[in-house]
Amino acid sequence: MLELTDDRRLSLTQLVSAWLAQHREDRSAAEPPVEVREVEVLRAGRPGLLDVIAEAEGRAVHAVLGVRRLGEETQSLGTTDDPVLGLFEDDEGLGMVVDALHDAELAPLVLAAVTGDDTPVTGVTPVADTDEGVVLAFAERCTLTVFPRLFDGLHPGVELLVALDEAGFNHLAAPVALWRRGGRDLGVVQELLAGSAGGWALALTSLRDLYASGGLPEEAGGDFGPEGRALGTMTARMHLALDRSFGRRSEDVTERVDSVERIVVAADPALLDAPGVGEAFEALRAANLHGPVLHTHGDFHLGRTARTDQGWVVADCMPGGVPPGATDVVFRSPLADVADMLWSLHHVASVAASERDPTGRSGLAALAQGWEARNRRAFLSGYLATPGIGGLVPTDRETVGKLAAVFELERAAARIMQLGAG
Repeated sequence: MLELTDDRRLSLTQLVSAWLAQHREDRSAAEPPVEVREVEVLRAGRPGLLDVIAEAEGRAVHAVLGVRRLGEETQSLGTTDDPVLGLFEDDEGLGMVVDALHDAELAPLVLAAVTGDDTPVTGVTPVADTDEGVVLAFAERCTLTVFPRLFDGLHPGVELLVALDEAGFNHLAAPVALWRRGGRDLGVVQELLAGSAGGWALALTSLRDLYASGGLPEEAGGDFGPEGRALGTMTARMHLALDRSFGRRSEDVTERVDSVERIVVAADPALLDAPGVGEAFEALRAANLHGPVLHTHGDFHLGRTARTDQGWVVADCMPGGVPPGATDVVFRSPLADVADMLWSLHHVASVAASERDPTGRSGLAALAQGWEARNRRAFLSGYLATPGIGGLVPTDRETVGKLAAVFELERAAARIMQLGAG
């Protein structure tokens, strides 16, 4: 740990405030008070690395700061135009401080500090930069995810990732190194998957081919049907692995359906007027069902998946069982994850149609509905045909469909609330 004199604490407080300002969407908002809690020296000298945990906005925040020589040229990485945050004086003298994860020379040094491997790496590429995590890919080697917002305890996404890996679920980028200190997850290093293409991008390509050519979705050049079925199989295997890792509980389906209805009414009561919705609610209440609930993925959509040379993978475990709008892990029916993906198939079809025809006058709606219907069937077929999944979901396919439809309404309601909050 770095010894924090009053001057150093003040300087670090100002630097973390500057770092927060660069990551805040509303730059005009008032700066929150910052209290530096601890500082770890990851690398002494120049360039140096300081790992800072502070309290701000009612939560622990985590900044990886690089200390360079004054006037030294930096190579900005990612969307930050200028990674320079200010000045800091340590035992080496006065230095220029930058956001190390947005500096092309310092980012590999952060990786080396986390893994303990000093083997030189080249070709660092920013993958994501959100409140969930800053993700960097290092060519032909690995990815590094660093969490800018910390949980009080282990990160649920890392726990889920490690649990799936230990359960033998190989449809993911396996963890290589965990960055933990003081009972908290600061980041994680994962293997780099060869030939990876995002699930959302693949679906968009399929839809663009269909919208350009017309006709049946299975006859378009980028038919997504076989991929949808394989994605369903992978999803079922994920749930079986989560069942082995975390166990299951039982849920009263009637109580769950009532809860979903309250959520939907609060978001948009008109959602309950869609064809078949009332019938689904009524039938599920009358069935008096109890079903297994699991530690699910939590927010399972196309953007959280990827297609590699070896097949489909869960590309992002970071929700870790925390669904949209929640703050803690929630045990849910595995069909809630299924519904998330079905909602995502609908969403991508709508986005692609709007992209091609913003006016909505070209008649793409029928093509979108055909693509969505084909790939929903394919996904569910792959899921329900997976050996062992019958122990986690109802054996009656009609009941499965009704439950998935109800959970899909909940996902749509969560989306409405997210947009309203934004």
